[in-house]
Amino acid sequence: MIMANDGNEPAEGTTPGTNHRQTYDSFMTVTKWAVILIAIALILLAVFLVR
Repeated sequence: MIMANDGNEPAEGTTPGTNHRQTYDSFMTVTKWAVILIAIALILLAVFLVR
């Protein structure tokens, strides 16, 4: 039986899940830096606004 290709299969020569892993790694990198920048902002607010 021949099934239609709907474009969801990985390209030839690629490992399934590679794109998902890259997306996850990028998301975690952005999340890490966002948390670091928010922490720095809160520390600066505490230093300069709390007396």
